[in-house]
Amino acid sequence: MGYQPYSFHKNLETRYTFISRGKRIIEKVIEFTPTSIENIYNMGFGDLLQDGSVDDKSNSNNGDIIKVLATVIHVLFEFTLRHPHIKVIFTGSTKERTLLYRRILKTNFENFGNKFIISGLIKTADNYSEVIFDPNKEVEYEAFFIKRIT
Repeated sequence: MGYQPYSFHKNLETRYTFISRGKRIIEKVIEFTPTSIENIYNMGFGDLLQDGSVDDKSNSNNGDIIKVLATVIHVLFEFTLRHPHIKVIFTGSTKERTLLYRRILKTNFENFGNKFIISGLIKTADNYSEVIFDPNKEVEYEAFFIKRIT
């Protein structure tokens, strides 16, 4: 993704913030939290609320979605560079956002595919399976995994 990101700050080892400057000024948070499975972290993203919580369902319509997503991708690159042993899982807070993430991965696969192992979580008849992401197939993914190639 060749778009210029916002500058961001690493507040904690696993928490990054930046300011979205569009129609309004909105503080955004990207946070990596460990899951119950060793070395798998969830990447969460959303608007920072006044009480310190993060709203991952907000649709800001701030007019800067490309720059915001470029920032999220740059943070993901930095985090996995610092922690190459960690596999990151992410999904959209809505089905539409998960589809958006699939389109981004598909469109930018040439940029990502040589730096990361990308896989997706799919629902089977009675379970879930992790499969290698194929940008040429229309697959309904529940979530995505990214792991830096070391």
